[in-house]
Amino acid sequence: MTAFLQLMKFDLKLYFRDYITIFWVLIYPVLMLAIFGSMYGDQPGFAEGTRFIDYYVPALCVLNVISVSVFTLNINIITQRESGVLRRYRVSPVRKTAVLASHSLQGVILVVLGAIEIIAVSKIVWNVNIEWSALALLFGCLLFGCLCFFTIGFALSGLAKSAGAGSGLAMIVFFPMLFLSGIMMPIELLPSIMQSISEWLPGAYFVTLAQQVWLGDSIFQYGKEMAVVLGAGVICFILAIWLFKWEN
Repeated sequence: MTAFLQLMKFDLKLYFRDYITIFWVLIYPVLMLAIFGSMYGDQPGFAEGTRFIDYYVPALCVLNVISVSVFTLNINIITQRESGVLRRYRVSPVRKTAVLASHSLQGVILVVLGAIEIIAVSKIVWNVNIEWSALALLFGCLLFGCLCFFTIGFALSGLAKSAGAGSGLAMIVFFPMLFLSGIMMPIELLPSIMQSISEWLPGAYFVTLAQQVWLGDSIFQYGKEMAVVLGAGVICFILAIWLFKWEN
């Protein structure tokens, strides 16, 4: 336990010294919120009494989960492997599951901070209605998404031999989910062929789940979405453990 706590402390310092991570998690989503919110924020939503901003807030929170997974966790593990940090861990009492758990906890902290910032800005600027029960469900949904989506980043880190290759793989995963999962644009507004592709992306199911619980629906109404996200997480977790390497 002491070794794990020391590992967490070390990783936490590294994460908050990474200005690129801070930008993508704490600055970029707010810029997206400002741009799209100013253009479409007060436009009517799909459900009666809702606005575009009501859908965009949870979608941006999901964007944070995905970006932390495929970029932050993925690249940081590769960087530690390239610099020899993981090799030194190998001769210590730290196991590979502890390394992944430590990075996951750092990722959760970043996701929670990002979500608080997004919700706070949306409340101040657009006076978004916040129900405490819906807020609790949204954060529960985000933690569930972290559990499942972080494994994607870990699996990618095992496939790539360098940070450059890891960034390339991250982009291949990230951009389809950004544009086809309902984050940049509602899936209902996409061409039919794009909607068909989105059905194969776990990010689309995650966005739907987050949006609907934020709007007040019960999370148990979306068993299919939860099953798809969980299934993707289980598959990628198996891949992450199998592909994990202490050194190149």
